This record gives sequence, structure tokens and C-alpha cells, in this order.
Amino acid sequence: MFTSIYFYFMLVVLMFALGDLVGVLTKGMFSGMMVTMLLFLVFFLTGVFPADIISQAGLTQLGNIAIGMVLFNMGTTINYKQLIREWKTVALAAICMLASCLAMVVVMPIVGKDAVLVGMPVINGAAMATKLMTDAAMERGLTTAAALCAVIYSVQKFVGAPIASMMGVKYAKKLIAAYREDPEGHKNAMKAKQTGIDKPGKKAFYETHPALYSANVQLAICALGGFLGRWLGSVTPINYAIWALILGCFSGIGGFIPPKLLQRSNSYGFMMIAVFGSIIPSLASVSLADLGTMALQTIVLFAAAVAGIFVVSYVLPTWKLVGDKDLAMGVGVEQFLGFPSNVVICREVAEAVGENADEKAFIEDTLSIPYVVGGITVVTILSVTMAGIVINML
Repeated sequence: MFTSIYFYFMLVVLMFALGDLVGVLTKGMFSGMMVTMLLFLVFFLTGVFPADIISQAGLTQLGNIAIGMVLFNMGTTINYKQLIREWKTVALAAICMLASCLAMVVVMPIVGKDAVLVGMPVINGAAMATKLMTDAAMERGLTTAAALCAVIYSVQKFVGAPIASMMGVKYAKKLIAAYREDPEGHKNAMKAKQTGIDKPGKKAFYETHPALYSANVQLAICALGGFLGRWLGSVTPINYAIWALILGCFSGIGGFIPPKLLQRSNSYGFMMIAVFGSIIPSLASVSLADLGTMALQTIVLFAAAVAGIFVVSYVLPTWKLVGDKDLAMGVGVEQFLGFPSNVVICREVAEAVGENADEKAFIEDTLSIPYVVGGITVVTILSVTMAGIVINML
């Protein structure tokens, strides 16, 4: 019984649950994913867990299936109209990502080519980029580089959150000083902007026919999107991840396919365990001797990335795209965060700077647009695109 698929599956899910609990109990001070990765690493090093625990838990094949579905699902969350409206923020976020990658290339003699190639999409991305680069590195026998992906992913929020919060507070203080000179004028301007973004209109087909979209129907749509992405990836030189994301992004045209299909079908959490689970095996190949090397590589890569972002946010005039250096730096480090971390930071900044409900609402509404758009641009779109390209360079 203690060597069955049920037992190993229970252990894997328990590790993820413990990570979530620590994250909640520490109010985000410790990343839940970092705790989960650390638990697996310790249990692998001590021999408590077998190296193939993910396979024995039955999650290997499910993880391969889930990745295409999750990527398609991610695509459905992209509001391309908002990205067009906020093109200056999109441009700045892309430039900051490019600068961070160039800075990482500069430190290649210190950390090595493989570390830079796997590090660029992961530092600028999230779970999907991490999964893609981990799989690619493992397939090529680059076990240390694959493990580095998991390490980078688990600590990236510790780098991005303090910077985004500090820059957000500095920018919010300027915002609120101007707001206090003319509260009504700023309220009306914000209301007009929000009305322009969220114009009421005819309801989409999926909203008027909710009974047609059962959990199984929504899973089937994601499965179809994942399959088509894989097929297009096999018949074109473009990686399947990029295709799945594109298909999801444009699937909402016409209003027949709702956004966030996996969340709506209450299967997102399970799918993400499968995706994250497929990253775990890379940690099983890590030895104590590797830990020092990976720690150095992680520190150097993040230092280079932050330096690159700082140059285009503060030194070069590219900050003028968003009109403020502090805001530009905050947008730049969104590549380490993404949703929902950026939304939480905006709320915390508003609570810290605003003195009443109106001021807090104004700060949160104003700051959340560039922060969220910056995160979507890099974390959701560009990092996956980069991963699809960089895989061929390993």
C-alpha cells in the first residue's frame, strides 16, 4: 500500500498543500512554491522520496497533457484590446525584458551558456516558461540547468516584490500629492478612463447560454486548443507553446468561448499541480555540490536582470513612455511577478499611502493598470514566446 500510485500521489499533493499553508500563514513572506520546491529538494537529498516519485504518482503523462491546455487557458485571459490601449506600457515592459536578457548574456562567462539560456525565459516568466525550459533541459541531459529553472522560479518573487512595492510607494506619493490638489478632477478623469475601458455592450454568447458550458465542455475546449497547438507545433517551425497561447488569445472572438475555462470548470488547481509536478523531477538530480553553483548562478542572473531593467528605467529616456522613472522601474520588475502578485502589491501600496477610502481607491486603480499590463506582456506572452525560441538554442 505504501508503494502504490495512490500513496505517492498523496505525498506529492501534500507537499503542495504544505507550501500553500506556509504561504498563507506567513502572509506571503515565504513563497508557497519556494517552500514546496525546498521540501522536495530536501527529501530527494535525504533519500526520503524516490527520484521518480512524480512518475510513480501518475503525474508525468498528465503534466505533458496539462501544459498545452493551461497555455491555451492562459491565452483566453489576454485582453488584446487593453494591450493596444496601453501600448506604451507594453512597449516599456518589452524593452525592460530585452534589457534584462542582454544583461544576462553579459554575465555568461560567469554562469555559463546553459544557465543563461534557461534562465532568461524563467526569470521573465512563470510556471509555463519554467515547465518548457525544464523539459527541454532534461531532454538534452542538462540536469543542473533543469534544476536551476526550479530554483529561479521559486525565488523570483523575493526579488521582484520588494522593488515593485518600493517603486509603487514612491510613485503613489507623487500621485496622491497631485490628487489632493484637485480630488474631483482626478476622480472624474479616472471614471472617464474606466468607462472607456469597460463600455457596457451586448452580452457574449457564453454569457447568455451558460447551460451549454458545463465543466466537461470547457475541459474539451481546452483539450482541443492544446491538441491544435501541439499539431501546429509539429508542422511548423514555431513551438507548440506559442501556438497554444495564440489560439487561446483569439478564441474569444465572437463571444463563443469564455475566458479562464479551467478556472470556471474548477480544474485549474489540479492542472497546475500536474504542470508544477513535472518540474519537480529536475530537483532529484541535484547533489549537495550543485547547490553552491546554482546559488551563485541565481544571484548573478537576478543581479544582471535588475541592472538591465534599472538602466532602461532610470538611466535611458525610455522611462518617458510611462512618464515617471519610479513607475517605469515598477513596470520593469513585473516580469518577476505577474498576476496575482502585482494586484496584491497595488493594494498594499494604496493602503500604505492613502489616508482615506477615496485616496486608496484612486492609487490602486491608477497603479494596477500599468502593473497588470506589464505583467501580462512579459509573464504571460513574451516569456512563453522566448521559451519557444530559446529551446532550440540549448
